Amino acid sequence: MPLAPKRRQLQADLEQIFGNSDRPATGEALAKALSKFSKGILPPTIGIVTGIVPAALAYDTAPSMDKITGIENAINEFATFNALGMAPFLFTGTAPPPITGVRQIFDTVTKLNRTTKDMAIALSYAILANYTLGRSVFNPLSITIPTWNIPILPGPVRDELNQSAINAKILREQAQARDRAEIELNGPIELDSFFEEMLQE
Repeated sequence: MPLAPKRRQLQADLEQIFGNSDRPATGEALAKALSKFSKGILPPTIGIVTGIVPAALAYDTAPSMDKITGIENAINEFATFNALGMAPFLFTGTAPPPITGVRQIFDTVTKLNRTTKDMAIALSYAILANYTLGRSVFNPLSITIPTWNIPILPGPVRDELNQSAINAKILREQAQARDRAEIELNGPIELDSFFEEMLQE
């Protein structure tokens, strides 16, 4: 099941988590939002359950004055457990490279005097783009396919045999995510370097 249709729900969850000054954000809320975002994906992974506590801890243990690093840590921790939680005999998962540059998103949104909703939009696109960099190997055929963006198994196994095609597809998704973030924020947000950092392995 593609994750792209779920981005708006993730955006709404992030806005609720970070937008209530009377109720500070918690690692548990962030981890559960990431879990909800990841449900229904193929190949199946128990990481949507086992990743909640480690991701929550990664956020909660970040210094109180550096919760942006906590957000990055939580996203990366959850992605790691998502990959480890794949069905061990059919799939071997590899998490995407660690997401970086979340501080740039926050700084840019703040500089432009934007809202919590704008931050949630940009962050949700960044998480989506990062997730598309995950990989899994379908062990019976030794085929590498995208980890978290598989509509149905037979199609990807058939269509994604060409690794260059996979890479081109991912780069297109990255560019689309960046462009949508810029358009929806309706401002001259510079996210190029952020997405370039995410693409580095």
